[in-house]
Amino acid sequence: MKLPLRRRREISRGQALVELAIILPILALLLLFAIDFGRVFFGWVALNNATRIAANEAALNPDAWVAPGDASDQARYRRQVLNDLQAINCAPLGGGSWDLTDIPDPVFEDKRGTSDPHEIGDHATVDLRCGFTFLTPLVGNIMGNPMAISARSEFAIRGGMIAGVPLQTAAPPGFFTPTPVPTPGATPVPCVAPQLVGLQVNAGRTAWTRASFTGAYKVSRSNPAEIGNYVITSQSLIGGQAYPCSSSITVGHP
Repeated sequence: MKLPLRRRREISRGQALVELAIILPILALLLLFAIDFGRVFFGWVALNNATRIAANEAALNPDAWVAPGDASDQARYRRQVLNDLQAINCAPLGGGSWDLTDIPDPVFEDKRGTSDPHEIGDHATVDLRCGFTFLTPLVGNIMGNPMAISARSEFAIRGGMIAGVPLQTAAPPGFFTPTPVPTPGATPVPCVAPQLVGLQVNAGRTAWTRASFTGAYKVSRSNPAEIGNYVITSQSLIGGQAYPCSSSITVGHP
């Protein structure tokens, strides 16, 4: 015997409501997990960006942590990192809001086998940790509330001083300025000597060539295996002055 059509529809509606009541809490829980874990991922990405900023600043200014230290450079390092940390949705593990005391000093690792871990080629590493608070107590009870997340960045040192000479981290003025090609029969256009003091020996050779000089690039001292790592402290031609493009230059290093 078949039920009337209206009766069958009422039974179908009742069954759908029961199924919805069973599955709705599960769907809501999945939605909360998706929202909270999206926030965790955002916090983790922001924390990694902060460690990269910190490690990069430390790699450019390693001498700030060499005794007696440079308080000004250290303060600039902490302010830069603090500006990034104040924008993330993750708090210090001790609670409260971020301040300068929550930012750790970088750790310098010797990669060249010398006694000084602050030299070119050594590494600066920064580790940061924070506590992420979930929006929903249920997810927090499952994952732990707050949940600790961490990030680490490591940069090779490429700044500082060697033998008291500051290393130049930016190209000197005119480094990439091409020399005009002279017109046949016209007065030869002189080349402008680049400022080489502060550059490494190999970088100085590149700058000399790019300035369109055809003369020899000479190094005043012997040619050890690692000469390219030495920093130029003197040059025979004055940087920024015009000379015949056939001129030669001699550079010195410690």
